[in-house]
Amino acid sequence: MEGSKPGDGGVFIFLPNKITKKIYSWQSRFKEYVRMPKPHLTIMYPPYVSKDRWPGLRPQITDIARSIRPFTVDFKSTGYFSDPFFLYIRPGRTKELDRMNEKLAGLLKNELTGLNLEPFIPHVSIGNFSTEETTCEAQILLEELIEITDLQFTAGEICYTVLGDDFRWKIHDIISLGS
Repeated sequence: MEGSKPGDGGVFIFLPNKITKKIYSWQSRFKEYVRMPKPHLTIMYPPYVSKDRWPGLRPQITDIARSIRPFTVDFKSTGYFSDPFFLYIRPGRTKELDRMNEKLAGLLKNELTGLNLEPFIPHVSIGNFSTEETTCEAQILLEELIEITDLQFTAGEICYTVLGDDFRWKIHDIISLGS
């Protein structure tokens, strides 16, 4: 799995501040998190939509977002991708995330080049590590955090963002879910 690079644009669901703060606190234990972007729920991969294509895609993406009502996201498990090792939290399955992924992937099939995860795993990247061993050690600590922390929220919007040179996602557009 390849990490995001400055200039990449994507459609994400950002986590509320109460969950983001818990993730940042957990990440602060590890040196690997120096330049991780703000935690966000990746709803398709690769998620990249260039700034020049966004205006033409926005009406169709708005139709997709409005066809899906706000829904609950509850993070219950962890996992990691290899090469490099990206540790993530994963929400429980929801028909809304599955539908959104299916519809966006159909619309953005030209953007889905390169790595294609089958089946797709909705996830929040938490950090990357240099070895599988350090990833597994961090995963154990992350699972402990999930057991004792409420990581549940209602997703009510998707955001079109572009990753800046400062490694922060800049929100360029927000689309509410539901009609």
